[in-house]
Amino acid sequence: MSDPLARKQKDVALWRAWKDTPNKGTLTPLMKQLDPVIQKEVGRWAGSAVARPVLKIEAKKLTLQALGSYDPGKAALNTHVTNQLKGLSRGPYTYLNPARMPEHRQIKLKTYKDSEERLSEMLGRDPTANEIANDLAWSIQEVGRFRKELRKEYSTTQPIPPGFEQDDSDAGVLGFIYHDLNPQDKRVFEHTTGFGGAQILSTKDMMKTTRLTQGQISHSKRRLKKLISGVI
Repeated sequence: MSDPLARKQKDVALWRAWKDTPNKGTLTPLMKQLDPVIQKEVGRWAGSAVARPVLKIEAKKLTLQALGSYDPGKAALNTHVTNQLKGLSRGPYTYLNPARMPEHRQIKLKTYKDSEERLSEMLGRDPTANEIANDLAWSIQEVGRFRKELRKEYSTTQPIPPGFEQDDSDAGVLGFIYHDLNPQDKRVFEHTTGFGGAQILSTKDMMKTTRLTQGQISHSKRRLKKLISGVI
């Protein structure tokens, strides 16, 4: 599509269709429309230290985050996505270099990433540890180990909020709490406590990752704080 205005209109139309009905049926044509932007940015950072397929997986996750935070009144969609894809410059997966990881771990890690990517595209958001565990028939603990491995070169900048702290002896109790939560509370619980190897996020970043509103996140945190304080 050579006409920039027509391209912009189609971008927004596809984005609105996905925003109104977030599922694989609306996400697939939108991601196809954005594929040239994704491929261009992946090509800029692909190199010997980071395999292209790994960068493509990360690029798709960053694109999903961009779609969740996009405002048609502020910028063109491809510009917004391009800005989000600048995060690829950090090279977050350089530690996946085969020389640094046994082959069996590489295979399991690829299995994990394939599941995460597939579920992200299907759900239109990052999947919970429980959703990945169900998809792979793994335990929550196994999913947590791989999540932590993927994030081991980062230290979270977000402290655990008061009322959500726990020590190792609380892990079993928190596991019972987690399994009884509804899907919304599971997502908030993970990104508030780091349960299941999830990254602890600010409310603003959690809104982008989970596609929940600030009000939904606040309500979930209040419910969770009461639950945790009642058993720990």
